[in-house]
Amino acid sequence: MSCYMRHMDWLLDELGLDVNKANRKDVDRALRKHLKMEEADCPQIWEKVKNLTEEERLELSQNLQL
Repeated sequence: MSCYMRHMDWLLDELGLDVNKANRKDVDRALRKHLKMEEADCPQIWEKVKNLTEEERLELSQNLQL
């Protein structure tokens, strides 16, 4: 699992998902696909995600396909 997922509980909460290993894996896959970064390393994805504004976070949580 990607290293950045430990910082993504806010997204699981927004999606109404329990914070557990299976859900984190599902969200990681969906997030990578949504960002078109399926093959990216953890630091690359974390760099993109950590700089999201509140508006972008809301949009992400509304548009993420699990």
